[in-house]
Amino acid sequence: MPRALTLVSLLLSSLPVQLQGGPTPPVDAEGLARRLGETTWGMEELFAGKVEEMTITLRVEELDRDGNVKHTQERVDRVSVKDGQQHREILQARKDGQDTTEAQRKDLQERQRKGQGRAEFNSVNLPFAASHLARHRFWLAGPDPKDPQRLRLRFEPRTDTKAPSVHKGEALVDPGTGQLLRLSYSPTELPNMADRVDVRMDFRSQPGAGQVLDTLHVDAEGGILFYRKHLRITARYSDLVPAGTP
Repeated sequence: MPRALTLVSLLLSSLPVQLQGGPTPPVDAEGLARRLGETTWGMEELFAGKVEEMTITLRVEELDRDGNVKHTQERVDRVSVKDGQQHREILQARKDGQDTTEAQRKDLQERQRKGQGRAEFNSVNLPFAASHLARHRFWLAGPDPKDPQRLRLRFEPRTDTKAPSVHKGEALVDPGTGQLLRLSYSPTELPNMADRVDVRMDFRSQPGAGQVLDTLHVDAEGGILFYRKHLRITARYSDLVPAGTP
């Protein structure tokens, strides 16, 4: 499953995000996006040592043409970051109900030996992160129909940008606290051999850390000729240990 392995690698490199609430949220779209960017912890901050450890529980489902599950892979990893270096330990792995922990550990060790332990690309960036903010156009789309207390912030690539890692989608925000609750988008630059990638990120509040990434969902299709794949991937982030925790 080369396509599955690429997306698994992507998800295992996805990192928690933190938001600090504020008393006076901005009322315009660009201001709100800028505020989210200023109060977000993304990949650079994690590798800089702001988060020391976390657990990633991953489930990858391969679906047939009718949407039925053909194969399932499950994996639990413990990821630690120290001095900018990432270390990943596979705690448990299963494929179609069979234990594959030892085989997965050997495969990971070999890939890390070859310098292939990290993803080849990262399409789970936040569009309002400092390094991506200028690449997107933002506008308010009114309250969420299911919860009028939540505000929808939509975004798309600016017409004058040719930079990679730009997205089109929508963020669900609590305008009173400035907390990001949900982010849904499709990357405009798709991974190799992918025809469609839909991403949803759900966030939770964690005492002592703020708003952190709770669950990442990816639904993707792609392939060539008769070799087609439809993957449904869920990654849950837990046991996060901020740097400096006693």
